[in-house]
Amino acid sequence: MPTTTTTTNDAGHRPSFISRWILDFHNRTVLFRIGNWLFTTYAFLAGTAFATGFLVSLWFNSMTGLDAVYMAKLYLFLVVPAVLVGLRAFSVMLEWRELFRRPLQTLIKPGYMLHGGIAGGTIGLIYVASVVDAPVLRILDAPAFALPLGEAIARLGCFVYGCCWGRPTRSRLGSRFGVRYTSKESKVVRCAPHLENVKIHPAQLYALVIYLAMFAVFYAILPYLPFDGALTGMYLIGHSIIRYSLEYFRQDDRGRLWGKLTHTNLYSALMVLGGIVAIAYGSMYGGRPAPDMGIRLVHVLFDGSIFPWLVLYGLVFGFAYGVHYKKVGSWITSPSSGMKPNIDELSMGAVSRMEAKARGDEHDDA
Repeated sequence: MPTTTTTTNDAGHRPSFISRWILDFHNRTVLFRIGNWLFTTYAFLAGTAFATGFLVSLWFNSMTGLDAVYMAKLYLFLVVPAVLVGLRAFSVMLEWRELFRRPLQTLIKPGYMLHGGIAGGTIGLIYVASVVDAPVLRILDAPAFALPLGEAIARLGCFVYGCCWGRPTRSRLGSRFGVRYTSKESKVVRCAPHLENVKIHPAQLYALVIYLAMFAVFYAILPYLPFDGALTGMYLIGHSIIRYSLEYFRQDDRGRLWGKLTHTNLYSALMVLGGIVAIAYGSMYGGRPAPDMGIRLVHVLFDGSIFPWLVLYGLVFGFAYGVHYKKVGSWITSPSSGMKPNIDELSMGAVSRMEAKARGDEHDDA
């Protein structure tokens, strides 16, 4: 009888399939395969993140009196290409030393960097402002309002893909919330094998929670915006502070410029300066946006003239971020131009930098 009781209790506490799937979500790297093509879970989440970001931007455009359908078209043909170019260009700049040694291999190595997307998108949006004859800062305020929500969703994608990973931890915080990556296809295991099954900070989830809170604050202050550019300034400064603060919990390679200065540090500093300029200029010369709070997000989402454009945004960025060939982390496995194979995320100088960092952080108790 005691044995039977114990067995029954154990069975009663056994986690369900759904619970196990959720708790091990970060190891669900690949969503499905079609032949040699791999579609990662990140593809779905990245596509959702960008589609949501553009949706919220169009919502803001509608609230400030712009034609959302026309803006949706301008976003696809002017802003999306600029964002993609920026994402890739800044990623390549992470390996600027290798760019001179092996330029072609560096250029086709997979990867994107958020700061590049923000820079490229800003250029595209400035041109959009001239097309619709609207104040530049009011146009920039739309993505500034939307980006925190989009970033929150994207960070969930980073979590399941295994990029932007955290430092090993034995702290109380880490013991409670830390995760272990065991999927051989996750980026953290591929790039830092010594971290396989090691409890690390879920830095991506920390970012997710903070960006959701940031979006909630932005939504709450919408009716009280004092001038065009207020959201832009607050986003640029707030995002930079968040990124700089989260650096403490991260261990992934972010590229070194000089000494301990990383690309992220430099771009965050430039964004703070940009935020200060946006607030200063907007407070002196910007008009008061006065968004129409009667226009709801669902009005834009279920507009039949807008929804197809949202689907296109999701497909473009989902394919760009999450579709791989033969193995996760690779766009090309057998180049025809005589280059060596493995032109992937593990090539160039990132691995050696991370191994050196791991040796220095192996006793980390954060």
